[in-house]
Amino acid sequence: DDIQPKLTVTKVVVNDNGGTAVVGDFTLKVDGTTVTSGVQTGFNAGSYTVSETGPGGYASAIGGDCEADGSITLQLGDVKSCTITNDDIQPRLTVTKVVVNDNGGAAEVEDFTLKVDGAEVDSGVQTGFNAGSHTVSETGPGGYASAIGGDCDADGSITLQLGDVKSCTISNDDIQPRLTVTKVVVND
Repeated sequence: DDIQPKLTVTKVVVNDNGGTAVVGDFTLKVDGTTVTSGVQTGFNAGSYTVSETGPGGYASAIGGDCEADGSITLQLGDVKSCTITNDDIQPRLTVTKVVVNDNGGAAEVEDFTLKVDGAEVDSGVQTGFNAGSHTVSETGPGGYASAIGGDCDADGSITLQLGDVKSCTISNDDIQPRLTVTKVVVND
């Protein structure tokens, strides 16, 4: 009697960048047949494709006895296993400083310290953060009106989802000095 090949597909989820998905959030398939992670399943000899569906924001890699594209050929009597690893994709955020000196100001980008949740970042440089809520802020010289825009709310808050690539801009415009002249007339 011919011995039916056995295939085990195992799901591994890595949440090191703020992701919260678990193995049960992914549906594993061998061709059109749904299989359970870590459970050996019998298939007839032949060529198959291992695949999955699940939440976005995860990079997927297939390994073990499967090819990187999920293809596998089972021969009579085979006992093979494939692993699908999903790693959460770290969101990326770029904070860019713009300084407008149209009223006599002399500050430059380097005179301002840009921060995300208190951690310093460089202007125009994409930086990785875990998924979740964050706050963009700055410190710098006085005499400048500040406005935050781009993907950030006006108060600097932003929520990053897995795989996001977002950017915020903090613009500082020098405030025009005002002079008030008061005329005093003395009648003695």
